[in-house]
Amino acid sequence: MHTSPSPADASPLLHVNAPVSTPVASTLLFTAINSAAGVATSGIYYLTDQTYGFTRTENYALGVVIGVTYIAGALGAGPALRMLRRIAPATSTRAVLVAVMIAMGLLCLIPILAMRLLPAPSPGTRPDAWPIWLFVTLYSPITGVLWPIVESYVSGGKRGHVLRRIIGWWNVTWSGSLVVSTVALAPFVKGAAAEAIAAITLAHLVGIALLATFAREPQAHLHDDAHTVPPVFSKLLVTFRMLLPMSYLVSTALTPFLPSQFARLGIAANLFTVFGSVWLLSRVACFLMMQQSSQWHGRWWPAIAAPIVLLLGFGLCVLAHLVPGFGAGLIVLGLICFGLGMAAIYCGAIYYAMEVGSAEVDAGGAHEALIGVGYTAGPLCGLAAGALVTFGLVSESALEPVLLATVGGIAVLVAIATARRVANQTRPSLLTAA
Repeated sequence: MHTSPSPADASPLLHVNAPVSTPVASTLLFTAINSAAGVATSGIYYLTDQTYGFTRTENYALGVVIGVTYIAGALGAGPALRMLRRIAPATSTRAVLVAVMIAMGLLCLIPILAMRLLPAPSPGTRPDAWPIWLFVTLYSPITGVLWPIVESYVSGGKRGHVLRRIIGWWNVTWSGSLVVSTVALAPFVKGAAAEAIAAITLAHLVGIALLATFAREPQAHLHDDAHTVPPVFSKLLVTFRMLLPMSYLVSTALTPFLPSQFARLGIAANLFTVFGSVWLLSRVACFLMMQQSSQWHGRWWPAIAAPIVLLLGFGLCVLAHLVPGFGAGLIVLGLICFGLGMAAIYCGAIYYAMEVGSAEVDAGGAHEALIGVGYTAGPLCGLAAGALVTFGLVSESALEPVLLATVGGIAVLVAIATARRVANQTRPSLLTAA
């Protein structure tokens, strides 16, 4: 899914002795192509809203499916690879990636094949939606398998400053390519969802060609040489790891909501993905800034500021339509804040994981599943708010405040819980390192 893979925490793979390294340029280009292809899930809501006529509730339900299946893929990646190695010991990790690319490419053809082979919908009716549900249900878990393998090639055989520098550029690469693909999706939003998804097959074909430059196996992960880090780093790692799923909770509550909000603000359908890419671009900018500066290392203020900025952005996006004449400007400002908050939390979680110890990669499956919980919980909140409207417990106009209160309330509780946990273990100043 776009998923935002977690480079510091990949599912454990069974490495063999792999002295041959894969060129960094190859891993970054492969990452860029597959992250761009991730628009198949991250941008699916724009397509389902305009081409298939999905309701807000259906889009939230689709988000739940994406989250649940991603969790299954992330948790199953390591065990599946170990089982494969037992059954067919000669199978290389590169061969697994080839199979993954073929499967993802073929799945992208499901919607367009269904559209070509099934009877055309009657005038005024929407196309059958089952091909989209089938596509998402099968495609999403494979993304949960893909990214841990890619990360093993990115980080394998590297340590210390080199590893952190490459991971930094990796963040910029996957997040930047997602901006490009989201904007490129714009012409397909109105009535051409199947064609847009089918075009992603080409990205996976290019990915297969790139794998010819990969080594058969990623190099083994190396631990950093022993070095002392301030005690506060461990506390910050705990904080950012608690904030990480919260940020994805907020993200996945907001994303399915954006198409209907853009329409409410009078934004043309062919500009939906352009406006939606604002937060993605903001995230890239924040990644670049945080990579270039070390001033935030060991400081508590990013852990405080990031969730505040993220929730401010979320609130502006959800309530933008309540300010006539300024709605479009407010939602752009909200998306910028939202992207900054998402990037700061994600970047902090990665940095402290690598500083405290690279052995954390062995917990990758559980870590990715934790992010998947955020992917699932956000749409669930949207479904809950929609159900209140359906059963007449709240009015349609009250849905946005209810959704904001639910998601915001959970996010605030998580932020408070992390702050209290840190305070119980250390008593540092909130604005400076201990």
